[in-house]
Parts: sequence; structure tokens; C-alpha cells
Amino acid sequence: MNPIYEALRQATVKPAPFSVLTAETLWTDEHISAQMLQAHLHPDLAPASRPHAVIRRSLDWLTQRFGLAPGKRVTDFGCGPGLYTTGFAERGATVTGLDFSRRSLDYARKVAAQAGLT
Repeated sequence: MNPIYEALRQATVKPAPFSVLTAETLWTDEHISAQMLQAHLHPDLAPASRPHAVIRRSLDWLTQRFGLAPGKRVTDFGCGPGLYTTGFAERGATVTGLDFSRRSLDYARKVAAQAGLT
């Protein structure tokens, strides 16, 4: 094989630590998903989600930038526990949240129901 093509082929090979997809385990394992949810819900931690103050500022900016108002529709891919989804719905948008984690979706649904949101 031509050395250039071999170098290009090697450049696309994932290194060993990244060669296995772990998303299913991260988001569906009972223990791990519980820990991930707690990390997302911590108001000041940034490793899982942004700090909640940053999320509020982001929601304000996105709402203004895209004119999110009653009647607008939003899909939140990877919504987790609904930190953004709930904020968009509170601003009147119709929101659909999608996520791998059943635990996070259950939490998001519970928060939405408590706030009177669909």
C-alpha cells in the first residue's frame, strides 16, 4: 500500500481507549446513570452540565436569539434531566426532549409535571 494512504488509514483508527462505544453503559447502567443524574443536577458543577446560572443565561440568549415564544417548537437532543427543556417550556415553547437515559427522562418528566408543563 502507498505510504500516504497507509498514513491516512492509520489517522482514522481510534486509539484503544476510544475504540469502544460506552454510551449505552453510561446512560443505562443503574448505578452510573444515578451518578450522572446527580452530577447534572448539581447547580455549580461544570463537568456534566453547565452551572445553573450559565444555563439560565444561555436560555435567555437562545430565547431572544431565536424568538422562542408560545407557538415555537424546540427539540432538545441529549436533554438529560431537562435543564434546558424545562426552561424553554417555561418560556412558552413546545419542547420535545430526547435522551438515552431513562432515569434522566423520568426526572425531566417529573419536574415538568410539577411545574404544570407538558
